[in-house]
Parts: sequence; structure tokens; C-alpha cells
Amino acid sequence: MSVSHPVPAPVQLAGHSLPTETPECEASTTHAISTPESVELHTAWPGWIPLLIIVVMVASCIGFAVGRIFAW
Repeated sequence: MSVSHPVPAPVQLAGHSLPTETPECEASTTHAISTPESVELHTAWPGWIPLLIIVVMVASCIGFAVGRIFAW
């Protein structure tokens, strides 16, 4: 389907103005939300401590699952 006549411009009501486009810097949903990370947090934990916690949790979950299978 094609249009053979021009599309009419939107009608502006008296006393109303057309909305302006939102500036790009304000269009983001995260505008002005982020805060800089303090330097102290960069060295708060050595890298192996969180990995050790994750390994213990994964091993516990796998051990529980295997134990449930063999408990039948």
C-alpha cells in the first residue's frame, strides 16, 4: 500500500506547545546514578578469598546432589 497524498502535519492546539526532544544525556535510565568506587575497595579482599568461597559452595552443592542420588 502506498500513500499518494501528503501526510498532514500534526495540529497544534491553542495554548499548548509541542514537546521537545529529551536531551541525550538525560535519556538514559542510569543518568546520574553511578557513583565512583573508592580506592580502598580495590584491595579490600585478596583475589583468592572470593574464589575459595565459591569453590566451597559449589563443592557443597555437588556433594549434596551426589549424596541425594546415592541415598535412594
